[in-house]
Amino acid sequence: MFPINTWYCVERASEISTQPFERIICNEPIVFFQTAKSGSMVALENRCPHRQAPLSMGKVVGEEIMCSYHGWVINSGGNCTYVPHQKSTSKNAKVKSYPFVEKWGFAWVWIGNPLKSDITLIPDMPWLVAKDRSAVLSRFYVKANYQLMADNLLDVSHSDFLHASSFGSQAGKKGETEDIQQEMEITADNIAVRCIRTLREVQLSPVAAAWGGFTRAVTRIHRQKWTSPNTINIELIMENEENKITINHDHIMTPETEKTCHYLFGFTRDYNLEKGYPTDKDVRREQETIIGTEDIPMVEAQQLNKTRFDDPQDVPGQADKFLIAVHKRIEEITG
Repeated sequence: MFPINTWYCVERASEISTQPFERIICNEPIVFFQTAKSGSMVALENRCPHRQAPLSMGKVVGEEIMCSYHGWVINSGGNCTYVPHQKSTSKNAKVKSYPFVEKWGFAWVWIGNPLKSDITLIPDMPWLVAKDRSAVLSRFYVKANYQLMADNLLDVSHSDFLHASSFGSQAGKKGETEDIQQEMEITADNIAVRCIRTLREVQLSPVAAAWGGFTRAVTRIHRQKWTSPNTINIELIMENEENKITINHDHIMTPETEKTCHYLFGFTRDYNLEKGYPTDKDVRREQETIIGTEDIPMVEAQQLNKTRFDDPQDVPGQADKFLIAVHKRIEEITG
């Protein structure tokens, strides 16, 4: 079961257009589109009430969508307003509509009680639209449970191993470097669970070092915030006497089914905005390569193994403190 009365991220807002498309959110097939006249964003149950044809195969006409099978027209409220060769429509000719909004450059849908759909409940990510920052947004499809994908972000210690050749560091590798002890502080309130993880005198990988022009060891600080159902904001600070740079990673996991999910990602930086490396094109290429060839294959392999071994119990390590705190909060929320 998934939390229902909450906002789920569907797509980058720039991808919502008059071309209808389907996303399955929490096992519910939904069609998303933008109206042709006002540009309003619409989300409907992805079926025509006539013969159950997918409305995502239809065509946006003005403020409505026309089913491509028999020409029935459905408005943004989910009601049929026109049937060819009929003077009236049945009151039963309707489908479910969903609140659907744009915020922080992403499109969000509410699948629960519409009366509870408060846009202020969408997690704050103002840096994504700040004029003094540069943001790159991406979307991925993952063949794994959305919580498993989120857990990958809740334990950032994996970055020094899974991402050793990209943006990781040499911290914690047995026999290769001095084991650098981490400092970790975890707090929680009614809104979020937060973690600050600090590593000092860290030797960065070539990619991460190039971001800030670092040639020597740095202090690396991760400030993480988790909010329900599964948005993880990471502020990454790397600094030494040469430079200081700040990166915001935003990871939003939306369940499709119990074993698949949509993964929305934002990368926002405050450095090299006008010239030099990296450009937004560099960032997109690097991040989509890292997530697509490192994170996602590992998490999908985890999902497969959990199924093969009948979901065995994990053995936690000290680096899992943040993950454990979040799982405790999830249990409190879901009862």
